[in-house]
Amino acid sequence: MRAIWPWSLAALFCAGIIHAAAVFGVPYVASRDGWSRLAELSESNQLYILPIAGAEMPLPFMAPDVAYAFCRFDLTAKNVLLQTELGDPSWSIAVSGRRGENFYFISGVEAKRRELRMLLVPRARLAEEASTERSEEGDEQIIVITPEMTGIAVIRATIRGPSFATDTINALQSARCETVIEPDPNVVASDSEPGPQPNAPAVVRGSRRPPPRNPNEIR
Repeated sequence: MRAIWPWSLAALFCAGIIHAAAVFGVPYVASRDGWSRLAELSESNQLYILPIAGAEMPLPFMAPDVAYAFCRFDLTAKNVLLQTELGDPSWSIAVSGRRGENFYFISGVEAKRRELRMLLVPRARLAEEASTERSEEGDEQIIVITPEMTGIAVIRATIRGPSFATDTINALQSARCETVIEPDPNVVASDSEPGPQPNAPAVVRGSRRPPPRNPNEIR
């Protein structure tokens, strides 16, 4: 009987290690993770508004009283600017890595401002980064340091009731996710030349479609 106890403890210890390895290893081996599913609906550095949860949910566990907008950002070439109006203090923005590890979150209550401007900067380029907490136009902005070059930013907009669903989606239409184009110091801008057009969000209408090269709307 005494000889069984060491083996039992060893078996429990090995089972715990296997369980922990399985739980933490799933994001690295899963072929149908959140990133791959959203990649089928979107292109990088473009904001997309998901349909309100219903019969055809593009992602599982979507709350029926929340509107979602997401951006798969890629900072390999340039920083990315995420900008949105917070229609309600309950609105929130979460930024996570490619495998879903969340490293930044802010809500409308914490932001204490109507419009939120967030600059995503990779840690690898932090030493040479010249951006500050104010943009060149003088607007306040939050600098978020990302551990990786790629990730997902999600805007979560609470719907106060069924009759407010359309208003909430319309409010999300003002949000932007786009690469930061740094001005060339050798080029003098002309007042007659129009600046770059805002990168308007696209609306996802299908559950699974390859994204167009210049997405305006996915049907």
